[in-house]
Amino acid sequence: MSIQSQRFDRASTAAIAICIALASLLSGCASRDGAAPSSELVSSGWKNAPALAPVADFDAYVAQVTQELRLHRLPFDPTMADTELGWVAPLRILSSPHCPVGRPRGIAILVHGLSDTAFAMRDLAVSLSNLCFESRVLLLPGHGTRPADLMVVDHEDWLDHVEAAVLQAGRENEVVVIAGFSLGAALAVTVAAEWPGQVDAVIGLSPAYRIESPLLARQARWIAAFRPWLRSGPREEFARYEAMPTRGIASTSAVLRAMDASVRRQAGLQMPWLVVQSEDDEVVDVVGNRQFFAANARDPRSTFLNYFSVQPGATPGERVPWLPAADATLRVVGLSHLAVHISPGNPHYGVLGKYRNCGSTPFRTEDEVRSCRQAERLWYGAGGQSPPAGEAGARATFNPHYPDLERRIGAFLDQVDGSP
Repeated sequence: MSIQSQRFDRASTAAIAICIALASLLSGCASRDGAAPSSELVSSGWKNAPALAPVADFDAYVAQVTQELRLHRLPFDPTMADTELGWVAPLRILSSPHCPVGRPRGIAILVHGLSDTAFAMRDLAVSLSNLCFESRVLLLPGHGTRPADLMVVDHEDWLDHVEAAVLQAGRENEVVVIAGFSLGAALAVTVAAEWPGQVDAVIGLSPAYRIESPLLARQARWIAAFRPWLRSGPREEFARYEAMPTRGIASTSAVLRAMDASVRRQAGLQMPWLVVQSEDDEVVDVVGNRQFFAANARDPRSTFLNYFSVQPGATPGERVPWLPAADATLRVVGLSHLAVHISPGNPHYGVLGKYRNCGSTPFRTEDEVRSCRQAERLWYGAGGQSPPAGEAGARATFNPHYPDLERRIGAFLDQVDGSP
């Protein structure tokens, strides 16, 4: 399939998604036949988000947010409630024991995406620890408890938490890095642009600098006033929400407006900036992301890594290396939005993990979904990609090239702090 055809398929999928979303909003989807909404659709926690920001001490922040989760989280599996809480809560990972004794090379602030939890950033946190950075993984306000809690916070709460973590880390170490996934990547760029003297480098993974459904995002503010839920289905796993309030999309759109304004005021991003995305990403606008990078990456050490499943006809230049995504050994044909920053060894999303992202109609046929759920052996790809004939396929949730990505992140950070 040509890149142009992939672009058409992705645009068509995005248009279908918008139509389905708007139809759901206009028909109402929070409850049926007057039934009481589920507990997931009733807010409970995060009603005083500013008080939970990591202002003075990161360990105190972890303890406070963990208590918030203990009070308000609805577990996916009640028999595993404590284990789940430990996985989704914010955390701090010290630099690896093999690193030189003393202060770490720097502190890395890690920020997850919309509907996610701190669990999404654990693999990267371990990698940065192995690279002798101390990793501090945030839990954004409204996340980790129940989807309705996204209705009591907004983009300013998210930005305040990231900013507080950066300033607090800067008081402890001379080198501070922000790494974010999806929405977290946009938050990272916003804070870095606002505090250029406090942030030494930025890493964006599957970044939502530009998204595939900007119309829905722009209109979410007024839609939320009369239809609060974009999706209201039950969770499919412990680590992220399935239901999504319209306000969550509106807050995401507000982050992107704030990011653009901050970058514009600073005439671009002045520190080293590493971006990693898949050309097959179904959520973000991959071309728009590259254009945003090209227009605003001021530091010559900045790099944009782009995974592909179809060999591009031309590449943008040395600062934008293209990397093959497929891996026959691990049965990967392409990388989805969710896959780039996840190790194959991840206990939940990895090649031996129990979780399968099988999708749903109308984006996949009922036979494809059923085959994915029942098959012993799977192939992994992005939206619109098919497994070999006769094989079952799932949406990719891990990157088979993660060890190489870890090496490339290490090389990027060596340029930041001058390590040999």
